[in-house]
Amino acid sequence: MVNWLGDRLRLIAYSSDWKWNHFWDTIVSKKQLKKLPKFSSLFKSKLHQKVFCLIMVMIGVVGAAIVFKLFPEEGLFGIHHRHILWQWHYSMYVIIPLIVGWSFGMFFLWSEKWSDYVAEKITISPIIKATIWGIVLALLTLITSYALYSGEFQIVPFVHQALQISPLFLLVIAVIKTLSTNIGFSLGWRGGKIFPSIFASVAVGAAIAQFLPIMPVMCVAITVSASIAVILGKPLLTAILLILLLPIELAPVILVSAYLAACLTKVSYSFRQKNN
Repeated sequence: MVNWLGDRLRLIAYSSDWKWNHFWDTIVSKKQLKKLPKFSSLFKSKLHQKVFCLIMVMIGVVGAAIVFKLFPEEGLFGIHHRHILWQWHYSMYVIIPLIVGWSFGMFFLWSEKWSDYVAEKITISPIIKATIWGIVLALLTLITSYALYSGEFQIVPFVHQALQISPLFLLVIAVIKTLSTNIGFSLGWRGGKIFPSIFASVAVGAAIAQFLPIMPVMCVAITVSASIAVILGKPLLTAILLILLLPIELAPVILVSAYLAACLTKVSYSFRQKNN
């Protein structure tokens, strides 16, 4: 909510092309946003900024509480416990979910850029864009119904049955979730990408867990930690978020995986810059 509202307030305040009657426009140019002053420049002091963000967070919390009250679901956030069988002689296998998770995170970011590029080339009305994608999204449900949802309410039940789904179909779910999320937002749909990316990463982790001798929950934790660290670009925030989603006993694994993925990303970017 803060990001969505902040982007539009920046455009109205600093861009001559944007007025209040454009407030609800669905398409916001990322290139234009990068040229504008930061969100903090809208406020006279840091206190005003903190109060504004606090009010927005409170509105979000109240809204979430109402939704959860009206549509109760199995708990997602919290301190979860699970017995972990630490099999140190299998520790050499942890590099596989780490690399796979990092690779999937890079794929998610690439699909985001690709979706934005394609959407900019389509010059039809934003409403028509969003309508067309709604039809495509409906057709994708013929493959998997998981294409419809953002993911936060489906993660828990999905985890319970993921190992009963074939690895190939799990990868199909992950790709569809990634593309449907990024293309949808590029074509004007609204929402966040954190939970869809977590959901898709869980599917990838569950797929490779069926081929490795380590505990499936650990394989999924490493894969998701690496992937989300790449997507968010903030390993500490990734670790804090996932510790509230995954068993607390895996906190060290989550933290190390997130920072290793972040280091791998830096090395990758440095290598590409040298070659360019």
